[in-house]
Amino acid sequence: MKRPRLSGFAGCLVAVGAVALAASAFAYFSPTITAATPAAGGAVTLTWSAMTPPGEGTVSYYVKRDGGAPAGNCPSQSSPSGVTNCVDGAVPIGEHTYEVTALWRTWETTSSGKTAKITVGVVSAFTVSASPTSITAGGTSNLTITAKDEKGNTVTTYTGSHSLVFSGASASPSGTVPTVVNSAGTATNFGTATAISFTNGVATVSSSKNGVVKLYAVGTANVVATEGSITTPSPAAITVTAAAASKFALTAASATPTVGVVDNLTTTAQDTYGNTATSYTGAHSLVFSGASASPSGTNPTVSDSSGVDVAFGGATTVNFTAGVAKASEGAGGGMKLYKTGSTAVKATEGTLLTPTAVTVTVGAGTATKLVLSSSTATPVAATGFNLTTTAQDAYGNTATGYTGAKNITFAGATASPSGALPTVVNSAGTAVNFGTATALSFTSGVATPASSKNGFTKLNKVETASLTASDGTISTSASLPLTVSVGAANRLAFSGLTASAGVVGTPCFFTCAITTLGNSGTVKAKLAVTDSVGNQISNSARTITVTATAGSTVTGSPLTTPESGPAVTGTEFTYTAPASGSFTHTITAASTGLTSATATASK
Repeated sequence: MKRPRLSGFAGCLVAVGAVALAASAFAYFSPTITAATPAAGGAVTLTWSAMTPPGEGTVSYYVKRDGGAPAGNCPSQSSPSGVTNCVDGAVPIGEHTYEVTALWRTWETTSSGKTAKITVGVVSAFTVSASPTSITAGGTSNLTITAKDEKGNTVTTYTGSHSLVFSGASASPSGTVPTVVNSAGTATNFGTATAISFTNGVATVSSSKNGVVKLYAVGTANVVATEGSITTPSPAAITVTAAAASKFALTAASATPTVGVVDNLTTTAQDTYGNTATSYTGAHSLVFSGASASPSGTNPTVSDSSGVDVAFGGATTVNFTAGVAKASEGAGGGMKLYKTGSTAVKATEGTLLTPTAVTVTVGAGTATKLVLSSSTATPVAATGFNLTTTAQDAYGNTATGYTGAKNITFAGATASPSGALPTVVNSAGTAVNFGTATALSFTSGVATPASSKNGFTKLNKVETASLTASDGTISTSASLPLTVSVGAANRLAFSGLTASAGVVGTPCFFTCAITTLGNSGTVKAKLAVTDSVGNQISNSARTITVTATAGSTVTGSPLTTPESGPAVTGTEFTYTAPASGSFTHTITAASTGLTSATATASK
């Protein structure tokens, strides 16, 4: 039999009625939570029955835990899905009630509650233990790391590889960083992510991997393991003691000692990692090195434990207490250095060396003497050279504190045959005779000639001069010998001049004055070839002509000097005054290329 067809408004009423009936049936039924299975680590696995949609469309679900949103991968009210199982995560310890709500179009229906009890929660901390708990520097200890929940239960689901960061131990004094061996066997520095493998919540060392810690700094290390927000409330305490002595470290009380003044050393025996080797104790025979003798030859010393100064390079007994010897406490090590400048000091005992020397900069003492040095050991007469004056301390170091303007008196050289005195040019540029205070400018203990000033010197007599200097308080302790040589032929001089009457003035050398000679009186002399200051030349053959004022006579001219030997004529000239009347005559001796010698004769 055919059913009557409905049309129009009546048909719509039938369709709406059918949907409402289906929705009413959907709401009548609800999903059923078939399992709520708790696990260690705060996880609950949920499954629930699927519901068939009463019409077009799909059914989706969301989960609530204790009336609120779940975690893990469970669908939430704000983000429902069609799954029928999920795992809720980060579930606190305790009993919890779960509900599942099914959604179809605008209708929903909720399951009955299902409880699950969490006895082992999420990981909230690590416990770390070490074995052994006492090691020497450079030694190892095996760590056991356990993942715990808030109640102290081991979270057995914490398994596999985790990236932990270790802290709580310091680098050694020499900079060696502590390490932990990861699960692959690689030593990883503290502070760096380290792969550690967990089984049932516990990481243990196996085959020297997966938690072997190596420590280098003496003291108590408090080892902490961290992963994100998970850390170690109670660190593992490991006591690290020093290894055997393998080297020395030196420190000095002063980095800028003065020559000859004690500078107390502290000598520390250290292990390989720079920790004080406390087992190194008692008397030990050390040898110190690195310092040189002073310019005057005084050797550097270090006092032994008896207070006796021992030269560098000699065995020196030093007493150690717990790895340290302090000179200031009478253990030995009072150092005296005598040479200025940077000095790097080391100590050794057999194979124990000092890898890094202690460096001090030694300062000079006060000035106790002057020292002269010359730009030439063989100056030429009347030719300038540089004479440097240096102030030195008692050990021959330049006394750098001797500075500024100083009045220095020079000696040790004599006047030339013509009477020219030796001179030193002062700092202002004025030539000052030997024997007179000469102002020189010192910089850091040295008066250095510059621009023909401040020590520019001329010696005029051919001789071996022995120069000395004094400021009135300190003087040269040894003279400076200089061999002065003759200059080039420059002028003529009278040699052995005599007069038959009257007075011969002095000096009588390049020039001469004869007074009250008398009528028909005579003057006789030889002639010499000299340098500019009257030192006699050798090996210079010259022809010399002697002339005089009209009215007088000259015999014996010209004269000659020999080709070899002293350049002095072998014969004399004779000047004869007029037979009557008063007179003032000039006698002139001349030779080509030389300055003439002149004499005046008068009545």
